Amino acid sequence: MIRRPRATLIGFVAVLLWALLALFTVGTEPAPPLLLNAICFTLGGTLGAIWTARNGGIARLHGLSWRVYAFGTIGLFGYHALYFSALRLAPPAQAGLIAYLWPLLIVIFSGLLPGERLRPGHLLGALCGFGGQR
Repeated sequence: MIRRPRATLIGFVAVLLWALLALFTVGTEPAPPLLLNAICFTLGGTLGAIWTARNGGIARLHGLSWRVYAFGTIGLFGYHALYFSALRLAPPAQAGLIAYLWPLLIVIFSGLLPGERLRPGHLLGALCGFGGQR
């Protein structure tokens, strides 16, 4: 079971990676969006497979339907392909503002999960995030 401080650290790192995604994407300007997507998914998939194998999680993955893998892969690949394309076609600041709204909504709606509640830190973080959206 993941303890709350470790889960918070993992969430912070995820938000930091989301925050840097637009910056790194704009920095890869000559690479076509689908090539960039393929490179990122190859690296991420390889690291994820190694981590899963080291932690003994491969056996648990055999019980999932191929449809789960297809849906997840197509969904993630499609989202990032559209995101990388949007950053090529729109001004990066505007595309980034729209894309960064959903992690902010995750923070707000996490208070609705079973066993959780919206705390003042959630609201303060959301207000800071919405303030940064201006």
